[in-house]
Amino acid sequence: MNLSVEKCEDFINKRMDDQLINRFLRQLDDEDPEVRINAINKLGETGDELCLKELRGRLKNISSEHQALIIAVGKLKKSLGLK
Repeated sequence: MNLSVEKCEDFINKRMDDQLINRFLRQLDDEDPEVRINAINKLGETGDELCLKELRGRLKNISSEHQALIIAVGKLKKSLGLK
C-alpha cells in the first residue's frame, strides 16, 4: 500500500512541477521585465529539456550587443575562476 501512496505523491509532485513550468513559460511574454527575468531564472533551475529548448530559442531574439555582453561576462568569469 505504501507503494501506491508513493506513486500518487510522485504523480502529484510531477503535476505541480509541470504547472509551475507552464506558468513560468507563460510569464516569459509578460510585459513586466521583472516578471520575465524571474521566469527565466526559475526555468533555468528546473532541469527540464523543454525549458532549455525554450530559453535557447529566445537567445536568438536578443540583440547582438546583448549576445556580446553575455559572451564577455562568461569569458571574464572563466578567466577569473568565478562561477
